[in-house]
Amino acid sequence: MSRRSVIVVGSGAGGSAAAWRLARAGHPVLILEKGRNLFGGLLAGDGGFGTRFSNDEVKAGRFFENQDPLLEPRTLRSQRQAARGLDRSFVGDVNDLPSTVGGGTVHWDGKTPRFWRQDFEGLSLHGPIEGANVADWPLTYDELAPYYERVERRIGVQGDRGRMPDRTLAQAPRRRQFPMPPNPPSYAGKLLAASAASLGYHAYPFPMAVNSRPRDGRPACNSCGFCSGFGCPIQARGGALSFLPGAIAAGAELRDRCFVERVDVSRDGRRATGVSYVDGRGRRRRERADVVIVAASAIETARLLLLSSHHEHPRGLGNRSGQLGRNLMFHHFTFGAAVFADDVHAWMCPSTTFTIDDFVGPETGAAASAVGLPYLKGGICEVGAGVTLLQEAQIYAAVPNSFGVQHKDLMRTVALRKHLAAIQLVGEDLPQLANRVDLDPRIKDFQGLPVPRITHSPHRFELAASAFYAPKLAAICEAATGSMSTASARASLASPAPANRVPGPYSTAHIMGTARMGRHAGRSVCDRFGRVHELDNLFLADGSVFVSSGGFNPTLTIMALALRQADHIAGRRA
Repeated sequence: MSRRSVIVVGSGAGGSAAAWRLARAGHPVLILEKGRNLFGGLLAGDGGFGTRFSNDEVKAGRFFENQDPLLEPRTLRSQRQAARGLDRSFVGDVNDLPSTVGGGTVHWDGKTPRFWRQDFEGLSLHGPIEGANVADWPLTYDELAPYYERVERRIGVQGDRGRMPDRTLAQAPRRRQFPMPPNPPSYAGKLLAASAASLGYHAYPFPMAVNSRPRDGRPACNSCGFCSGFGCPIQARGGALSFLPGAIAAGAELRDRCFVERVDVSRDGRRATGVSYVDGRGRRRRERADVVIVAASAIETARLLLLSSHHEHPRGLGNRSGQLGRNLMFHHFTFGAAVFADDVHAWMCPSTTFTIDDFVGPETGAAASAVGLPYLKGGICEVGAGVTLLQEAQIYAAVPNSFGVQHKDLMRTVALRKHLAAIQLVGEDLPQLANRVDLDPRIKDFQGLPVPRITHSPHRFELAASAFYAPKLAAICEAATGSMSTASARASLASPAPANRVPGPYSTAHIMGTARMGRHAGRSVCDRFGRVHELDNLFLADGSVFVSSGGFNPTLTIMALALRQADHIAGRRA
């Protein structure tokens, strides 16, 4: 095997997995990360590292791990606004992800469901939908399944195969039991899981990359309650940091505070020659490599390829098909909530411990026909979520005149953090050509580079599905009333997430599409291994390559695709 030098842009889920595999295969690997390294001792490569990002609720408001939206804003507009010629309607934080070593997995909640077989064959199985760019993936679930399993073993996923519904196992077959058993379930989750069961639904332990027992030198989760959106101070949660120490130990070099501004290309435009970047001291530098892997997240990857235009690629790298930046997908959340008379301790767990797959779909028949669609699809449900103290305080602060004594009284008497338990449906977002990322014509970041502009509007598919499934979530919350001996619901509600406001698609942190993979270069950006069609050695290893969003958290699939890609580059198969 010839040794080929590799540059990986981004140290998150996909970049870390690819770097780990290629470094262990003997290739010289350089990882360039735009953000800071918050993990002291990581560069030693021995796994004995700590973190400066833990359960401080104020850090999110200070953009501690995320890019600063004043220095690196994004812009946003709807499809209708774009059609009217409006350049932007918002400047600031548009689905920003952590800009640090480890990427989004420094604050994810570790949810690791697999995509289903039907998600890879949406067009073949269910047909087209007017106004959407539905397509099949160029690979199947069965081709990706061995990589799902390898990633689950590496990052340490807990779960219980025996409690998964038959339909789930038919759509996402598993050869083996999970690496670890589930954590103790949360009380709020148990209440809502029981009410779901009374209605014929099947709640089961959520697969999560969270240690339920000591593993690989990391302790078991202690259910501190600060999980989704927080760092794990005891490193009980897996993710990119499950790969990076091993990559470094195998010889990979990690440089933080290195902002890649361009992928450099040979004169004939057939190969990537390396990257140009700005280091932590503001110096512009170049690095050369035989292979370049971009794993900067779906929005930033599209931006980088657009910034890297070349005389042979005037519209950006990989954009001869016109698909670069298009087909942007977020998930469309629908929420249900029950407010209990007793304290149900909803936040004292690793960010919801149950899931329900009964609303994944497809749903055909009268409900779909009534809105002129061939079918409706939802997604998995995260069961039993709660709110933390600061989140609750911010909710009350939004109430007019709720300051001072009034705010204190709300905190004492309403106390949502004690009594509220929620269900959220991770709804599938269809790809649309008009939902896209391009470069804003006027707004620039602190480096002087055009920022990414997001144009996005929901398809009626998402809105109809959300409206269809919301009453089902409300029914689960309502069924909790009177069915428990020690707690009874005193209120319940469910509502579709607004299409243009938080908590709609712009708050999901699930970002996919923009550089979809496909068999035909004229209709996609990269091939089935994430190689950009127009360049022999430029690969994409993040959510940008997704053809569909499914109704599932995307990180496990990102890692599995990246590991499969790295095997391909290394000349080996699972």
